[in-house]
Amino acid sequence: MLGMTSKAGLSIEETGVRYARLKGKNREIDKQFFLPMPHGALEDQQLADSELLAAQLKEAVKRERLRGTWVSISVPPSQIVIRKMTIPGANPKQLEQLVRLEVETGLHLPFDNPVYDYIELSRNESEAELLIIAAPRQIIEEYVNLVESAGLKVSSVEVTGTALARLIELGGEHLFSSGMLIDLDHAILDVCMFHERNPVFMRTLNLKEQSREDMNAWQESAAAADMTLGRDREGEDLSYAQTVEITAEISRMLNFYQYSLHEGAVRIQDIFVTGSPEVRRQLVEVLKTSFSEIQIHEIDFSSPKEAAAANQLVDYNDYRLAAGAALRTSGGLKINLLPVEDREAVIFPFLAVSLLVFWLLGLAATGTIMVMNQGKISNQDERLEGLASQRNTLEQELLALNRSGMGQNGRAAAVEGIREHRESPAAMMSAIVKPMPEGGILRDLGYTYRSEIGMTVYLPQMEQAAEYLVLLRRLPFTNGAMITKLTEGISGGNSGNPQGQGYYTAVYRISLGSGTSIANLPAEGEEEDDGAAE
Repeated sequence: MLGMTSKAGLSIEETGVRYARLKGKNREIDKQFFLPMPHGALEDQQLADSELLAAQLKEAVKRERLRGTWVSISVPPSQIVIRKMTIPGANPKQLEQLVRLEVETGLHLPFDNPVYDYIELSRNESEAELLIIAAPRQIIEEYVNLVESAGLKVSSVEVTGTALARLIELGGEHLFSSGMLIDLDHAILDVCMFHERNPVFMRTLNLKEQSREDMNAWQESAAAADMTLGRDREGEDLSYAQTVEITAEISRMLNFYQYSLHEGAVRIQDIFVTGSPEVRRQLVEVLKTSFSEIQIHEIDFSSPKEAAAANQLVDYNDYRLAAGAALRTSGGLKINLLPVEDREAVIFPFLAVSLLVFWLLGLAATGTIMVMNQGKISNQDERLEGLASQRNTLEQELLALNRSGMGQNGRAAAVEGIREHRESPAAMMSAIVKPMPEGGILRDLGYTYRSEIGMTVYLPQMEQAAEYLVLLRRLPFTNGAMITKLTEGISGGNSGNPQGQGYYTAVYRISLGSGTSIANLPAEGEEEDDGAAE
């Protein structure tokens, strides 16, 4: 996508699909179209009948002569998850690989196979703090395939909250330091909360219509309390029940932001409301009454001043999400949830050539690695001897205790039980070394009795660090395993260690489970069954 200068955006909304192309400093809409959402094509902000919508979108693209146009798309945020993450020892050149490793192995998400992007919040010499924005890959791919099957080309994917925040900030009057953005349109309310201009929480509320009996009950209750229900134009105004539901949910989100996310140190200062004019104005009045300590801002993109400046012939407010997505290159957050395979497909030939070169270099270095491994094996044998000596000492102490008043049969049974359930550091080391990836070199290993094992390993490829981590976590005597540091090259080498490029140094920490016994460890020469097919 390098070199693209198009400022075109496409939004997939509850009411339909909107396209907007902007031009000029005033960001006026140069070309636009609206495709009403076919009945049943979108349910709960997810595509339910993509074939029907794709056929109609393809006709609209053909009619407007937009085939081959690059667009930035805005999608509903109902499945978006935001997490904070700290990466230890993050080298800027390796940050993306380390984030991928952590997301795939350590980040707990409510769905499998995520697509994600990240924002770097802070960095020091030892670690980097990141904000991860993730979504189910299947849902995002369905949106992308829908747009591309119609003849358009997708340059980026983002959610409605960041697209709207960008459009508001580019207006020059507001910044999302500690703010809440609410977009309300046709019974769908999207909420996005920001801290220091970064999104930290997203939520979608589906304001389902109450039954007629419930509505009558609410209206009678409101009339008795001398409350104003607003206009009576059915289908446009919010019902009294809906306003109560909205204010209750927003109050809970404000408390979550202040006390759960920031431990009472930060609270929402401003609430920005966008959406259809009638419900937007009504919601602003309700929020001003309910949250008097917070500044409530009504954002009207189609105000007379803005319309006159841009010489608009269309309602800019209707195309606000598409316009915000189109301005992705102009400023604000640049979150991109476009699936990784799509972004890497362009450079796949270069990656294939690079892998071939690395393979040839690895083949040439095989002989050198074999010689270096001999010294490592000798060091491992010495450690095994030390651990075996410690084991024998403990066995002798236990045998001495068994001689105090216990019969021959009782002592034999006790010794056999101890042998069966004793912890075996030597067997643990063998089990740890056995699944080491091909070409890997164990530099050192430290054992803390019944607590943990720490070790440093040299690996030819970065991906092998993640593969080895998964295998270590599957060992029967481990409670967990993690990579505390991953750096390119050889760290802390001496005359007996390989030097130069082509290797990665991985530092692992393995937590040992209580009650580990020889019976739980695989026998010599026996393959360990990991219980899953790779």
